[in-house]
Amino acid sequence: MSSKMESAIIHSRTQFLAGMFLLLLGSLVYVIDRSPDQVYFTRFFGIHLKMFDAGTPLLGPLGLRLPAFIHVLSFSLITGSFFRSGNGRYLVICVFWLLVNTCFELGQKYKPLAVNLTPDFFEHIPFLENTRNYFMNGTFDVYDLVAFFLGALTGYGLLLVTGRNSTK
Repeated sequence: MSSKMESAIIHSRTQFLAGMFLLLLGSLVYVIDRSPDQVYFTRFFGIHLKMFDAGTPLLGPLGLRLPAFIHVLSFSLITGSFFRSGNGRYLVICVFWLLVNTCFELGQKYKPLAVNLTPDFFEHIPFLENTRNYFMNGTFDVYDLVAFFLGALTGYGLLLVTGRNSTK
């Protein structure tokens, strides 16, 4: 099998499926605990239902931080599933997602800088077209940074454990 073909193979179904499950779980937190008009992907997909009173979040303070934790964790697992196991690879993947999320969080603190650094072509790409709006209307939260770190740490641990059993 050619090296190009090998790179397209999911090396660990467990990692991939766990990451997808967690991503769906994180999305469910938004649908359950947030008002649909405050969540980009619910508006994007035309979901206008409000499951619970947004003034009283069902998950309380945990619901505020859980998506930040899950985002880094799920994308680390999904990305890791495409690579052969390796401590160094897994560390790079988890640090990458930690940094991506941290940059977006800091962009909410340093709004003008983040808006100016956002490339114009993002406006023509689904999901990215809302980046400037995300920075301008988002709220910086130091606890999200903690959740990102814990998500990366958990992701690294899970990648190491599940990577031992990955398909070769």
